[in-house]
Amino acid sequence: MTRNSFITDERISSEGFFATFVRRVKEGQLGSFPVILALIVIVIVFQSANSKFISPANLVNLSTQVAFLAILALGINLILLLGEIDLSLAQLGGLSASLLGVLVVRQGVPPLIALVIMLVLGLVVGAIQGWFFAVVGIPAFVVTLAGLLAFTGLTLTTLGVQKNLSMADTFAFDFASFYFPAIWAYVFGAVAVIGFGAGIIYSKLRRHNEGLDSPSWTSVIVRIAILTVVVFGFLILVNQDFGLAMPFFLMIVIAIVIDLVLRKTKYGRSIYAVGGKVEAARRAGIRVTWVRISVFMAAGVLAALFGFIKTGVTTNAGSTLVSTQDLLNAIAAAVIGGTSLFGGRGTAWAAVLGALVVGAINNGLYLIGFNSDAQQIITALVLLTAVVIDALSRRGQRYVGRG
Repeated sequence: MTRNSFITDERISSEGFFATFVRRVKEGQLGSFPVILALIVIVIVFQSANSKFISPANLVNLSTQVAFLAILALGINLILLLGEIDLSLAQLGGLSASLLGVLVVRQGVPPLIALVIMLVLGLVVGAIQGWFFAVVGIPAFVVTLAGLLAFTGLTLTTLGVQKNLSMADTFAFDFASFYFPAIWAYVFGAVAVIGFGAGIIYSKLRRHNEGLDSPSWTSVIVRIAILTVVVFGFLILVNQDFGLAMPFFLMIVIAIVIDLVLRKTKYGRSIYAVGGKVEAARRAGIRVTWVRISVFMAAGVLAALFGFIKTGVTTNAGSTLVSTQDLLNAIAAAVIGGTSLFGGRGTAWAAVLGALVVGAINNGLYLIGFNSDAQQIITALVLLTAVVIDALSRRGQRYVGRG
């Protein structure tokens, strides 16, 4: 063992959990801690105000509502990692849903073919918007604002004279209303916990062997224990009602895939590099144009999935399926979860955690009798707090030479 690695190992073993936490606060490296703490506070407050908040029936309903919001937020999250914004994703989801409804209900197209067409629409539209941004050089804000307006009009054109389109008794409704048997829900939960535990243990051992800073064993055990309690506590409660909803399961699978791509692949690291500093990424040999276009394509597919899940949950593929509020909630979810507005920093789970916060606030306020006005005001305050934390975090990173 070299002298440098010995010094590093000595620091890792002696720093301790509390000292590590204080250091991360000073360096702006809190990660998901603030949003997790906020979520705990939200649960405690609303459960104290209304005992039905964490009841099995309400958790099933909340998980279904959060699912389509989180899928849309995951799309927004990818765009934010580039340091850009997409104002059209929600409306693209509405257009995709209306196309799906027309194909299935009015034209009698087989469900799977219609679903593929819907996803291809999201992919192609994402590629077109990404091309205008990455190749032509039009700011993403302008491109996607034009897209928002165009997709709203195209939705009305697709629906024709009848603007309301019911999706009851369709495969979209069947998909959204499917609930896993309890045994399968517990199997999925066990796989998730074991996979998470194996991943962080492997990461710790690898970093330790290479002489890099790594979390303490206490931190690792605590994280695994907390996840185990949360996952199985949630599953025990929802299994007392309908069970684990398919939309929520799909959202978790999508988040896991995106998380692995971002953290474990060269492509994922390229996204962070482009979002951090474009010119540096270009000089490092990263195909910046392709990365930008492909991220918009992925976001377009996620927008289409958002439309598919929401149309199944609400049994509606009409012009009222999507509103500006969906877009604003998705952006708020990504930012509240910890993704930086300035690009280059964030995770897939930031969108999921943020969606849980936004969904829990809206659901909890509804249960205690607040109207939508109050929901929007409180969500705005939480969003502002998240942006302030982001700004302070970047200041801390610059102070230690990481920003």
